[in-house]
Amino acid sequence: MIKIRKEDGGRAPADKGRGRDTRPARGGAPVKFNKRPSQPESRRDAAGDHIESSEDFADKSADVAQHRFTDISEIDAQILRLLEKRSFLIRKEGAWRKSRQKSLVDPKLEKLLRGSLDQTASDLGLDAKLARSLFTLLNQFSLADARKKFTGDGYKLAPRVEPLEAAITGPRSFRHTRMLLAMAACAGARTTLAPVTMNAPNKDLAKALKQVGAPIHWDDDFIRNDGGRTLGFEGTMVFVGEDSFNFYLLLALALGHAGRCKFTGKPGLQLMDIAALNKVLPSLGARLVPMNPSNPGLPARLECGGVMDKTITLPGSLDPDLAAALTLAAWTYRDGLTIKGLGPEARERVAEAVAVLTACGIQAELSGDTVTVRKGTPAIEDAPTLPLSVSLCGLLLALPIMSGGSINIQGSWPMNDKGRRVLDELTGLGLRIDTATENLIATRVADMPRGAVITMGSDPDLLPLALALALKGEDTVLQGADETVMELLDRMGAAYEQTEQGVAIKPGGRTWEGTWYSPSPVWSMGCALAAYAVPGIILENHGEVTSTWPEFWNFYNSLPTGKMKPKPVAEKKDDTRRRIKIR
Repeated sequence: MIKIRKEDGGRAPADKGRGRDTRPARGGAPVKFNKRPSQPESRRDAAGDHIESSEDFADKSADVAQHRFTDISEIDAQILRLLEKRSFLIRKEGAWRKSRQKSLVDPKLEKLLRGSLDQTASDLGLDAKLARSLFTLLNQFSLADARKKFTGDGYKLAPRVEPLEAAITGPRSFRHTRMLLAMAACAGARTTLAPVTMNAPNKDLAKALKQVGAPIHWDDDFIRNDGGRTLGFEGTMVFVGEDSFNFYLLLALALGHAGRCKFTGKPGLQLMDIAALNKVLPSLGARLVPMNPSNPGLPARLECGGVMDKTITLPGSLDPDLAAALTLAAWTYRDGLTIKGLGPEARERVAEAVAVLTACGIQAELSGDTVTVRKGTPAIEDAPTLPLSVSLCGLLLALPIMSGGSINIQGSWPMNDKGRRVLDELTGLGLRIDTATENLIATRVADMPRGAVITMGSDPDLLPLALALALKGEDTVLQGADETVMELLDRMGAAYEQTEQGVAIKPGGRTWEGTWYSPSPVWSMGCALAAYAVPGIILENHGEVTSTWPEFWNFYNSLPTGKMKPKPVAEKKDDTRRRIKIR
């Protein structure tokens, strides 16, 4: 039980005497007080009252703040310990139910727990709505994968700093791949997408489209839609995985079909605020209703088929991915769609969708904060070209800046605003980039200029790349720095300061201590690049990169040559053997 202090920072009056105070303590032994430093003469007003100096006020404020921090942090620690215990008990109950072929969550138990929490919150005078949200969050800790306390050695990043002479088939854009797959499935067109990185987002969308009638097949490096059938959402329950863009794509495609369907997903999407979507869905003749009152997100039921407006305005608070999904699906609506109110980030995402629509023969025009898509019939190639991923291949292009040499990336570089911005900035940092139709070669021809300003950090997808480049240069300025950047800089012992331009990173020795849990696979890959400037970074969860880009670590560990180990070949069964029965 934590005892909260009633007084915060109150000091006992200073002793008038000097030297030692030998008043007896409770046990009878004298108590020794150190001699206090001399204090400035006390100031008093005309009435003789003491006037506190600014130094006295600052000291008391610091004491109060320290006491507050201690008390609150102790309570927070106790709450987290209780949360861990609660999560363990819920998971234990779920494991028992799973062993008996039941659902992980006991509806009766959840109802009783929710009622108990509501009653306790009411007794304590806490906000009922916030209490219900808290109950949902508590359950998410139990249902989500538990992060165990790290006890291993971690994955140490210490690459060989030698000139590169490497080549690789670059990973294709995951978003472009999924948008093309959704177009082909909705149009009933036969198409093969290759080479494809079969990571979780791509595979989850392929599975979801198959649930609504698309004849989709896939292997390690391709996804094929056989065509001949279009999508049917009526009466289906679609599992969308954990990627919100997949959910938005399926939701937008379902709006063109009258009827009802349901969407469900992994725990991350159960906390999505789908109530915000109903700010725009009624204009499209639909509404989305949570199926679990204690969850603000999935599972949810979509009811659609009403009159759709030809023009809608998106609130700025909505996810930019929703704007991209609606743009991509608008050709299936009776009158097409015009979307207004696009912010800078939404405009960039919508531009990707417009590029896909244009390549498929659908009329789409993006101008300012408005995009207009006409109704039509897409013409999709049997084997369309998939552009390279800017965020992932940008890390590959930057390798010569970190260690010298050159790298040849097989694939078509997207010449959109984002793609051109990355090439221009990398060229200004000392690279020569030769771009062809099916590949591009990056070669370091000059050292990074001193005092370079890394502007690509303003894009969250490019921030890990920007930080690695900023660490390589001298007196660089990084724009767009967030809490993750500050945490890494502190862990490295880097000297930096905040300026009007951004974070100015000062020269000096940098070392790494301990291990780090990366917030995303892209940040793990960014650390792999940063390790050329600050060797010894140790990751706790490097394995998560494999689910996003399976070949990354194999290629990274084979540098500077880039000659990866071949994939293990599954042993084929000998079908020529026959069983002979001997009588």
